[in-house]
Amino acid sequence: MKKRLILIVLLLSVSSITVFALSNKFTFDTSKLSFTDDSKKDNIVSNFNKNYNLSYSIENDNKELEEEIKNLTKKTTYLLFGDFNNTNESSEDFYKRKKAWFDLRYDPEIPKDKNNPEEFDTESQEYLDDIISGMAMPQIFIQASELGLIYDSYGDIRVTISDNLVMSTISLQNVKIKEQSKADPMKYEYVDTNYVMHYYYKKLKGEWKLYYLYGEDTDNLAAYFNEVTPAESKTMAIAPSYESELSNIYNFDKLKQMPQSELNNIYNNNARNAVYLNSYYNNMVVASANGFFISNGLVITTWNFLEKSLINAQYITAASSNGTYNIEGIVTANPETDVAVIKVSNGNNSPPKIGDYKKVKVEDPAIVISGKLGTGAVVQTGIVISNENYIQTSIPLTQVDEGSPLFNQAGEVIGINTAKSTNASISIAMNSDALKEIQDKFKNLALDKIESITFEKLKEKYYYVKYNEEKITNNIPKGKWKKYSKIGDIENTIKLELVKASYKDGIVSLRYKNGISKYITSMQLAASFEEKLIKDGYKQVLDSSSKDIYKNDKYQIIVMDEFDYLIIVMVKL
Repeated sequence: MKKRLILIVLLLSVSSITVFALSNKFTFDTSKLSFTDDSKKDNIVSNFNKNYNLSYSIENDNKELEEEIKNLTKKTTYLLFGDFNNTNESSEDFYKRKKAWFDLRYDPEIPKDKNNPEEFDTESQEYLDDIISGMAMPQIFIQASELGLIYDSYGDIRVTISDNLVMSTISLQNVKIKEQSKADPMKYEYVDTNYVMHYYYKKLKGEWKLYYLYGEDTDNLAAYFNEVTPAESKTMAIAPSYESELSNIYNFDKLKQMPQSELNNIYNNNARNAVYLNSYYNNMVVASANGFFISNGLVITTWNFLEKSLINAQYITAASSNGTYNIEGIVTANPETDVAVIKVSNGNNSPPKIGDYKKVKVEDPAIVISGKLGTGAVVQTGIVISNENYIQTSIPLTQVDEGSPLFNQAGEVIGINTAKSTNASISIAMNSDALKEIQDKFKNLALDKIESITFEKLKEKYYYVKYNEEKITNNIPKGKWKKYSKIGDIENTIKLELVKASYKDGIVSLRYKNGISKYITSMQLAASFEEKLIKDGYKQVLDSSSKDIYKNDKYQIIVMDEFDYLIIVMVKL
């Protein structure tokens, strides 16, 4: 490799302090680390015109309940699948787990029939609830045993509180499940996948009990998305509704009774506003998302897409059924609500009407218009299943659907879909109050008077953060780091001082201080790490003096030299 380094020569020309820097092993003792995850976000937001600052935020009065449900979610997952790497569980432990599983079931006391005291009231809510939980829990436990699912950590857990139900979703990444062997149907083989569990809890006598649940792997939705995607190129792109497992506990009648003409009107009035965004590095797409015009010349999308682009890309493009748009720059963003506003010079569209999300009820129809290929727009439908600050719907979305608008039955925008839940049978949208703030802020400003900062300049500032020299910042969970640290044997091949370690949505960002930059570049100090990547089967797709990119079928690894820092970004594909 061109950057191969003979350390013995280097050590003759640098000080003992430099030797220490080279031998400082990467460690993750979280008890000794402080964490400030907002540093880069605050740095980016500070570059926008202060008059454009977005102040809307969501008050969370349920932190204690959320923490309780997260712990209950972990317990439920353990009772369903067993302990981490559960490959040799004893019969005794299995039956203990099975008993505890059924003790968790929502088992209400069913009232007697008033007209026939000898019989139960089969019309009561308690009777219906008992039927639902009594069917779901045994069935799923049997299916889980047949799957033989093996996992090594608890993934991301999201909690939603809605009326008398509390819902949680847990993602289990890189799990193994049993499948019948194609070569020999009498045998089973383990396959790698990602798995998502959805749990619904109800309170019974002061204790949360498991009411309903279902699971899905990454292949569950493949057939549905294969139906949805081709519809984008059709004149009237109305995709078929998804057959949701939620039909057992929610009523879909309002959606079924919605006239086709109403869907056609929503599509006709709003499809032109849909924008498809791509970000590129050397003509290779590294991130995609949706957006929509919130006023003339202003496109709203997600902060998540913007941040991924700042990490990986050189530039962003925007297009719709009307053609391509000239991006002038980024106007403002609010990482807390996951929104960003992009200015284009040739976008003359009719802004959508922003509705009041608070008027939307659970089981009301919900509609999404988005582009999945960048060739047009497609309509997907479902129902609202929660409306507590974030709007949760039964519409399955892909990762590129983040940033798409969510409509009510009247064709008003009531939210913007986020990346909080994608490639799953539910989706989560930020509510319309965040959108109304943006629309109101710019409605009286002429487009040529609205200031923006170019993507290139914003990217230059993304990594420029002043760190406290006495502290290291790190938010990578130990379970995640256990996996990512195996990539390139990074703990042993990178021996520089760590100043920042972050994890979010499958992306690990590591920032090392190069204290010997006057003698040798950070890219040269990454030579051993890059050689190990190639040895482990990674393919180098970019080779430059300041940035290298490696890929295999699971990860993309970016190695960058910026000023006196070595930056390594690991992106799960």
